[in-house]
Amino acid sequence: MSNVSEQAVINLTIADYANVDNGGKANLVGVGGGIIPLTPTGLTTRFSVFAEIRIPGSLCPCEMTVEYSLRNASGSVVELAGPVPQPVRVANIVTVESVAGLNLEQKNHIGGRSMNALDFANGMPLSPGDYQFRVTIDGDDAHAVYVNFCVPEQAPNPVLG
Repeated sequence: MSNVSEQAVINLTIADYANVDNGGKANLVGVGGGIIPLTPTGLTTRFSVFAEIRIPGSLCPCEMTVEYSLRNASGSVVELAGPVPQPVRVANIVTVESVAGLNLEQKNHIGGRSMNALDFANGMPLSPGDYQFRVTIDGDDAHAVYVNFCVPEQAPNPVLG
């Protein structure tokens, strides 16, 4: 646990597509979906996980470890099948600065922000079920934030004739 993890505010969402441009602004399309369907290939449709992390100006600049993990309904980290199962867990060290060019009062008012997007452009090989993406800062599970979603069973093909 750290001062940063205790005071950070994390907004986490799933979108059809998300990225962060060179100016540090987020671009999201199709926000708010909690259902990610399977395609005939056995992969989900494309989706992105987006997190905006706001840090109080009094703590900036700061460095933190941000971890994303995909969890199943029992809370375990999902492992993708393969010769060596791969847990779906990504961690990065992120440095957050306060906004340049502002006076101290304005910097403290606005604080620092980190925009992060994970884009699964080809989908993921998930089984039907309930899932959640969790985000932690500095390994602080007590202040973890999560977003739930589900992968429904594929609808059966229609019977003709």
